[in-house]
Amino acid sequence: MAASQCFAFALLVSCIAFSHHAPAADGAAPANQTGDFFCCLAVNLPPGIVYTHASQSYPSVLESAIKNLRFVTSGTPTPVALVEATDASHVQAAVRCGARYGVHVRSRSGGHDYEGLSYRAAGVASYEKARVWGEAYFKGNFERLAAVKAKVDPDNFFMNEQSIPPLPN
Repeated sequence: MAASQCFAFALLVSCIAFSHHAPAADGAAPANQTGDFFCCLAVNLPPGIVYTHASQSYPSVLESAIKNLRFVTSGTPTPVALVEATDASHVQAAVRCGARYGVHVRSRSGGHDYEGLSYRAAGVASYEKARVWGEAYFKGNFERLAAVKAKVDPDNFFMNEQSIPPLPN
């Protein structure tokens, strides 16, 4: 299969999952930011490719590529929206809307994510929680890496479950 065909296929099967980046008191996105984010998606994406919790197809789209059944439970936090991108411009628009409204974007293609990082929303790990595994894994380098993260990404926009959080002030 040619590279362009592979890219086109990846776009057709890709799904972008969003979770709000900045933690609110209950871990959910503030309603006004989520509403603004949804409006941005509606303006910049064609109809029929954005799914929210209010969408009838949301559960089936979310579960379509889950390989690890432990994430198909009512207790698993889920993304605020899913986008079935069929063109590179859809991915670009979704990423821009996410950046504009503080919504963390994760891409998924093919369902190869056994840990479920791309189809479940997770809270932001605190520095103290990350320090426990970070010091064991990175030894004496964890605090230095966290200091670099604080300079490069102080708002922790590129956070995921396996990243190092910024060093607190």
